[in-house]
Formats: sequence, C-alpha cells, structure tokens
Amino acid sequence: MSDTDEALYRRYRAEDNDADLEALLARHRDGLLLFLFSFVRSNEDAEELLMDTFAKLAVDKPPFDPKAPGSFKSWLYAIGRNNARMFIRRKKVHTLPMREDIPSRGDFPETILLKDEKSHLLYRAMEKLKPEYRRALTLLYFDGLSHDEIAMAMGMRKGQIYSIVKHGKETLKKTLEGMGISDAQY
Repeated sequence: MSDTDEALYRRYRAEDNDADLEALLARHRDGLLLFLFSFVRSNEDAEELLMDTFAKLAVDKPPFDPKAPGSFKSWLYAIGRNNARMFIRRKKVHTLPMREDIPSRGDFPETILLKDEKSHLLYRAMEKLKPEYRRALTLLYFDGLSHDEIAMAMGMRKGQIYSIVKHGKETLKKTLEGMGISDAQY
C-alpha cells in the first residue's frame, strides 16, 4: 500500500528525504500544473510556479494540519494559488484568451486532457467560461476535489463555490449545446 500524501509530507519534513517530495511532485504535477496554467496562461510560467510551489515545501516546510478543513491536495493547490497571485502582481501578467490552434501533441497542460475529440471539445468549451468557473469545474471534474476542498484551493467560501459551480455547469451546458453536443453528462 502506498503512503498517503500527508504521510509522505510528514516524513519529508521530519527526515528531509527528497524521494518523498519527489513522490508528491509526481502525484500532483499534472493537476497542479493545469490549475496554475489557468492563472498565468503560459506553459513556462505555470511550470515555474509549480517548481516554486514545491520549493516552498522543500525550503519553508510549512506545516499541514490534517485536522483543518480540506485535503492535502487542496492545501497544496492553495499554496500554488498564492504563488500565482504573487507572480501576477510581480509581473503584472494579464490572462489572455487561449489560442485557437491547440497543439495536437506535447507535454503542455492543455494537451493532458485532449485524449479524444470529446475531450478536445470539452476543453474548448471550458476555455470560453469565466476564469473562476473554469478553475472550479477543473478542480471538480478533473482533480476530483470536493466543494470544501475547492473552496480552500481557490480561497473562497463554500457557498461561493456552490454558486460558481452551479453557474459554471449551466454556462458549460449552454456552450456545449452551442457546439452541437446535447448528450453531455454534468
């Protein structure tokens, strides 16, 4: 049986075992990279923020309280979100609309989800959503976070997340229907 995220991080903090931190990076790399990309809209910047997030764990070793609301994953995403916000303030980055020409291969965050045509259409539809809708639905559908965990990761109240998810789903449904997809499950 593999160690939980909390156990790996606890052991890393106690023993400075780089293998534990590398295991956490391997587990959360793709999802966190996609989440960070939603802030900065640049593969290079998202990768830099991912490394900054894990550097913070490596150097500062902030404590994770398993009794606090949310999971280790939502706590990690909250650290990433804070790094992204500081980066945006520092660089004065503005989010840009996505390119229309999505590459068909590569290790970019947007290609993680493009495994088939429906995923491609879903990705295109999600790109048309407001950023907060897109982030919340990405965390819900692709990362499997609960509403509580999404609230922690996004730094919002649970009630706000319920509203954002509800409106995001409604907007996504209309967008997909406008693209000719009427059989999508929400």
